[in-house]
Amino acid sequence: MNKKHLTVKKLDISNLADVMKLQEKIISGLHPDEQHFILHRTAEDYMKSLDGKSSNMLGVFDGDVLIAQTVFNMPQNGEERDMPEFKPDLENKDLVLYEAILVDPAYRGSSLMKKMLEYIEGHALDNGRTHAIIQIAVDNPASWINALHHGMSITKVDLDPVDAAKVIYLEKEIAHSNTPNLRAANNNHQTYSLFLGENIHARIPSLFNKMQYLIQNGYKGVSLNKETQSLIFEKQTTSRTKSLNFAYFSNDKVSSL
Repeated sequence: MNKKHLTVKKLDISNLADVMKLQEKIISGLHPDEQHFILHRTAEDYMKSLDGKSSNMLGVFDGDVLIAQTVFNMPQNGEERDMPEFKPDLENKDLVLYEAILVDPAYRGSSLMKKMLEYIEGHALDNGRTHAIIQIAVDNPASWINALHHGMSITKVDLDPVDAAKVIYLEKEIAHSNTPNLRAANNNHQTYSLFLGENIHARIPSLFNKMQYLIQNGYKGVSLNKETQSLIFEKQTTSRTKSLNFAYFSNDKVSSL
């Protein structure tokens, strides 16, 4: 395994065999309880994304070996898009959708998801896109934590309308991602630290309910505090901001900034 010569490039139909091989390698290496949060795409599904139209694919190579891949979608106005239930107020032409991010287990911890998202974000900006969105299974914390590290925020926690799976929706205004963070100059924020624990998978059912409760009360998940193993939620406060029912979160903390 050589991590010194990694390259990122847009994939086309000539990469189909490598794409299918990587998907099979990743899925076969998962525990049976984990396999359900990866969509098993057929060759026909991937061919639609390799034609370079609204749906596209990006890959990371170590030499000639494909080690990570993702599908991303830049839909046009008037066509159906994935996740129509999320951000329905935004026009298709303003959106880029991140989908099906897969990384070879041997390369996890190499920031490959971050590299791919940065590449896609730049490509999306060049094509006039202003907003990135993604849907991730709640029991795939590695992926939604990586999305948070990329600057995305959790703004919806719900059941997928197609299969009723528990999912997290994240978004990012990419057109403003390089502007200064004005939060430090604004004291009207309330934060909530949602403790994840050392065994996050055991807490998934509880975390889903707590995140959904926070979102319903105007919070959004914005970052991860590694020292406290907590997911940080915040919302802008006003004189009429209602307090949460703190009894609902026995081990978590709230504070005003």
